[in-house]
Amino acid sequence: MRFIFFPIFLFSVWMMPAQIGGNATFKFLNLSISAKQAALGGKVYTGLKNDIFQPAFNPATLDSTLNNHLGANYADYLSDINYGNIGYARRFKKIGMLYAAVSYINYGRFDYADVNGERNGTFGASESALILGYAYRIPNSHWRIGANTKFILSALQNYTSTGWAFDFGLLYQNDEKGIATGLTARNLGWQLTTYQGTKESLPFEVDLTFAKTFLHAPFKWFVTFENLQKPQIAFVNTAHSTQDPNGNVINENISFTDHIFRHLIVGLELFPRKRFNLRAGYNFRRGAELSQKDERFGSGLNFGFGLRLRKFEINYAYSNYNYAAGTNFISITVNLNEF
Repeated sequence: MRFIFFPIFLFSVWMMPAQIGGNATFKFLNLSISAKQAALGGKVYTGLKNDIFQPAFNPATLDSTLNNHLGANYADYLSDINYGNIGYARRFKKIGMLYAAVSYINYGRFDYADVNGERNGTFGASESALILGYAYRIPNSHWRIGANTKFILSALQNYTSTGWAFDFGLLYQNDEKGIATGLTARNLGWQLTTYQGTKESLPFEVDLTFAKTFLHAPFKWFVTFENLQKPQIAFVNTAHSTQDPNGNVINENISFTDHIFRHLIVGLELFPRKRFNLRAGYNFRRGAELSQKDERFGSGLNFGFGLRLRKFEINYAYSNYNYAAGTNFISITVNLNEF
């Protein structure tokens, strides 16, 4: 199985074009999927203990510790938009670990209006995805590989579109040394049916996470490199533009270093082995792209906490986009084995 997986994985990554920004449809697939992930900067693909939501982003993280766990996540997103997901994992004797999840986003209600601005009722818009995943541990090693398949449905007023996508994940985890590394290529696939006959790409993304638990210190750090499929990720933020004495606009200078840091997300978890955790993270790209000239520091910051009980685990996170917008996340996980 492993000999088949790696050629497919590498060939798929090489063949996919770089996608980011407004160049793809079904962008909700790349939103943070749990409060743990959001608190650490928005994208973490390994190192989160007993996180039933993580296989939806990196299927290789699916293992026996998640057997018979059920989780639900809700995010109060921008304006009237909200989204969430439900995930469940189960071990089968002759098959191994399987994972199923449903993700959705509701964009709220919109007004119908004609060319004269006359309103005539309202309409809604939403998107959802059904995710099925499987993981396999390579014998006598610290490596795991996994894959997800996703069916996607989008409904915008009376227009609909469907898609099919795959995620491939790779995980190295050495608990004795407290080291974990996760690599994932997400949303490889195609649009099955279009809104009005125009084919669009899916939001393909390649991400890499390093996680280190300090065996004699009460914290764990995370470093994620996102959107590796596109090396030059930075663009000019016009909110940071200035003017010279003659009134000419001077845009910010995007350097090679800026491109590197726009890929970077860092996170820290305090007390990873305890029942109560504190988490914080910083997303450099979000901080650079969404901040205003005089309000830079708050953009990109994330924080949260978690509480583990015998049967339940509750996690909360807040992600700050800029001084005018942020998102609250709440995740609840149930260990059904305890009932």
